[in-house]
Amino acid sequence: MQPQKHLGPEVTSSRSAELDLMLLCARWPQRQEDRQLIEELCSRQMNWPRFLRLTRHHRLVPLVWQNLQAANIARTGSAEQQAVLEEMRQLAAKNSYAALRSLGELRRVVQELQAQNLSVCVLKGLPLAQTLFGDIGLRAAGDLDLLIDERAIPQADRSLRNAGYCGLFQVGRFTPRQFAFYRNHWKDINYRNPNNGFEVDLHWRLFRNRAMPGSRLCATSARESVHFGDLCVETLPLRENLLYLCVHGTLDGWLFFKSLADIAAHVRAMTEAELDMLADFAVGYDVLPELSATLTMVRRYLTMDCWSARLLPQSDSTVAHILRYADRALVQGDFLAEREEISIAATMAFKYGLRENFRYRRELLLRILFRARMWKTFPLPDRLFWVYPLLSPVEWLYFRLRQRTAESES
Repeated sequence: MQPQKHLGPEVTSSRSAELDLMLLCARWPQRQEDRQLIEELCSRQMNWPRFLRLTRHHRLVPLVWQNLQAANIARTGSAEQQAVLEEMRQLAAKNSYAALRSLGELRRVVQELQAQNLSVCVLKGLPLAQTLFGDIGLRAAGDLDLLIDERAIPQADRSLRNAGYCGLFQVGRFTPRQFAFYRNHWKDINYRNPNNGFEVDLHWRLFRNRAMPGSRLCATSARESVHFGDLCVETLPLRENLLYLCVHGTLDGWLFFKSLADIAAHVRAMTEAELDMLADFAVGYDVLPELSATLTMVRRYLTMDCWSARLLPQSDSTVAHILRYADRALVQGDFLAEREEISIAATMAFKYGLRENFRYRRELLLRILFRARMWKTFPLPDRLFWVYPLLSPVEWLYFRLRQRTAESES
């Protein structure tokens, strides 16, 4: 079967010109027809400040700027257009500098952990940028996501603190029951270095829910090495990484297209046979619905050359559930919605409906009843750990009250 070029709409009247231009500039690798479409769209009337706002919101500035340059758009246009493009140029330059700083910090942190004989796998971030784009400056720089064995959490926590980082939770102050529960029902701890502003997410699992489909993606012993000069870091194999991004983006409701552009860069030019193999691979991890919904969104927003009959249709109940949640967040939010604008009830209803498995749904409930932040507000001894579900509504009201008080004072 001959590949169907650019499977999906090119420019649609149901979307704004600003969104269509951003999506055109988020395609990678760029082709001649992509550049021609960019030039054509830029010749139309455009709300350039909104285009910039969309691009910043979806964390695509460096990639979009690169592709605007390749289409020679940066050299022509109105004064308003030039002002926006100059701001994008500056933002892209800042991101390149931030990516280089992140690389230096990644080296320091990984070496600190390895000095303690800890095996570290780097998720997403710089290795993904290098693998997909060949340039760490073309992906928006963010925090450092590190994956370790859960048995090494206390040792890794000490190492990060020795490196100047402060954790959202202090592992050393957890009671044995609290630590065991947190390790079993959460996936990471966030750390921040007040001296340089870097953040590290220390993962021992990819998803909070141990019963979440795809949780075994990090269990593979296979690793891929990515080199940055003399620095070599380990990361997940590309296929596992791709499926991880599909599930991760699904759980976030695809509010931001940064990860969708990452996935598209890998799958857009795949042949039907390659997509068949990817679908079969996803079945092995029980994430075919997440992969199918994600590739449907790639086809919808970034186009694909081919399709696989082994992917689930949009009518599949789980795929439809995922797409409804993403569409509600994206379209109703005019493609600019923030996480805070999505209600907790809507998020929980979405996650609850992803799978009917009892253990999966039980995990969701346990994290609500035993929220870790309660342990600071109500530091109960282990023998009273069972009381936390009774205190959960009280703590939630107290937390919301503090939030509103802080908002009114700011």
